[in-house]
Amino acid sequence: MIIVMGEFRLKAEIIERIRPNIDEIIRKSNEESGCISYKFSEAIGDPGLIRVSEKWKSSGDLENHFKTDHMKKWREVVQENGGATDRDVSSYKIILEKEL
Repeated sequence: MIIVMGEFRLKAEIIERIRPNIDEIIRKSNEESGCISYKFSEAIGDPGLIRVSEKWKSSGDLENHFKTDHMKKWREVVQENGGATDRDVSSYKIILEKEL
């Protein structure tokens, strides 16, 4: 399993305008083969700071995700609206999963 965790910043004033795009990237990503979970959340008290949480069955599934049309569209929307800054997103290969 591959876990992707991190955060990036969008201009707070664009969040509501691009919310349909955010909803679309989350929905379409969750429909992808190999996607277990794909979530974004905005930090409470820090408008524009978006946290990312993803689970993928394999690194191949994650690589295929980056090539999808909806990811291409998402990157374009972000760039057209000032880009993402303070990006700190990493993937981790998990060899053991234990419910807590």
